[in-house]
Amino acid sequence: MRGRHLHSRRLRELEERLDDAERDIDRLENTLRGIVQETNDISVGGLCKCGESLLIVRQRTVYCPHCKYRRAI
Repeated sequence: MRGRHLHSRRLRELEERLDDAERDIDRLENTLRGIVQETNDISVGGLCKCGESLLIVRQRTVYCPHCKYRRAI
């Protein structure tokens, strides 16, 4: 019985952490959208090959802020 209670508590803690992480991601996405709207010459592209960031498109250049990949378009 004790093991089941411990498992249930651990699961509840993990669910709370997941909920917190999802809220943080939503906040970051909203902030990023706001920044992009405020800066007319920047847009956000797809996922970089490194898999760690979305690409930033500015002045005919695609750029990854994580791995520093850069390419003119």
